[in-house]
Amino acid sequence: MNDKQFMTTFLGVMGALAIIFFIIFFIAQIIVPSTKVADEFTNNNIVNRIEPVGKLNYSGSSESAENTEVTSVDTVRESRCDANSANNTTHIVKMLNEGSQGPMVFEPAFIRIKTCDSIRFEMTDAGHNAVTVAAPDDSIPFDTKYKPTHTVQFDTNGLYLYKCAPHAMMAMAGIIQVSDANNKNQMKSEIEKFEAGVMMQPVKTRMSDLFKENIK
Repeated sequence: MNDKQFMTTFLGVMGALAIIFFIIFFIAQIIVPSTKVADEFTNNNIVNRIEPVGKLNYSGSSESAENTEVTSVDTVRESRCDANSANNTTHIVKMLNEGSQGPMVFEPAFIRIKTCDSIRFEMTDAGHNAVTVAAPDDSIPFDTKYKPTHTVQFDTNGLYLYKCAPHAMMAMAGIIQVSDANNKNQMKSEIEKFEAGVMMQPVKTRMSDLFKENIK
């Protein structure tokens, strides 16, 4: 077989393989239905809460439904907090790539505030958010949605566990105590669930250590 015959044969075989590949790909697209996998740490459609579930904001809902929910949330907060508005304080929590406690942290990671105080989450370093993981009964979940700053008012007493969705596997999370720790036992269980998903061994018990140190 000379060079010309070899090249002709080679190109013919490659062409046949390409045709077979496209036929298989086309058939696969018809037969196999497309699926969407939900990522535990980036899907904010569902917020885990301590029972009962109470009100939830579903980011996947229609625009009209979302607007209705926001109005409802604002009404609840106004009714609970307006009487004490003069005495309310706004605290600051920073979202950091590197802090005094190590990489990927909220600072402070634990904060104790009064009922109807607010927290302004500041994205000091880019790429972070703060999302409710677990909270007291009848409280309102929050999600800062990667905004540079986002202020949340806390009108329900108890402990709150929240995380940075893209860095939860690195234990980037925090605990908020609003006045008291009436849901202490439930929060222990929620922290255990959260830490089961932490992949970085050196910081795997960061939240449980924080809980033991601050919650008496």
